[in-house]
Amino acid sequence: MLIVLSGSEISRQAALMERVYKFRHSVFVEEKGWTDLSHPDGLEHDQFDDAHAVHQICLRDDEIVGYQRLLPTTRPHLLTDVLNDLCRQRPPRGPRVFEWTRFAVAQGHREMRPRGDSPFLELAQGVVEWGMANRVDTVSAVIDWRLMVIAMQLRFFVRPLGFPTRMGRDEVVALRMSFNRETLAALHDARGCTHSVLNDASWPTAA
Repeated sequence: MLIVLSGSEISRQAALMERVYKFRHSVFVEEKGWTDLSHPDGLEHDQFDDAHAVHQICLRDDEIVGYQRLLPTTRPHLLTDVLNDLCRQRPPRGPRVFEWTRFAVAQGHREMRPRGDSPFLELAQGVVEWGMANRVDTVSAVIDWRLMVIAMQLRFFVRPLGFPTRMGRDEVVALRMSFNRETLAALHDARGCTHSVLNDASWPTAA
């Protein structure tokens, strides 16, 4: 089950968000070597962690094992203001497009084989469910290029926006990824269940 927090809610969840920022620092700075994100306090956060962001947090026995963030592309976001050099084509923007960022799964929980408790699959389903509930059908993302094939197997419609580029210890690529009910069905099949992964049936809308 994912906890979904809009940016306007994070002030009421300060302790949880501090754990999130520490988790992000451990994955992106300490493990992946994205040193530009380093903070002396060991908490990774940026200018996009504002009232317009949507945070999805995957827990197992109160331990954070996965996380992702969604940003509206109608406002400044990573591919327009920070990582625009990764794009040879203009990244998609609009009310039906969000940027899928800071996707991370904890070490020891990265099993790719389909199974119901995979944080990787749970997070992917969280994006699709949240998107379908909020009239969003496309995301832009910067991911390890090797995940492109997995995304396509899960029935995301994937289009590269540039070429693989070294970032820290990773080789990443900017992508446009669209999804629909076929994507959700593929995720249900991969997870072996049709249960929602979101913590709130109302599926809160981004600010």
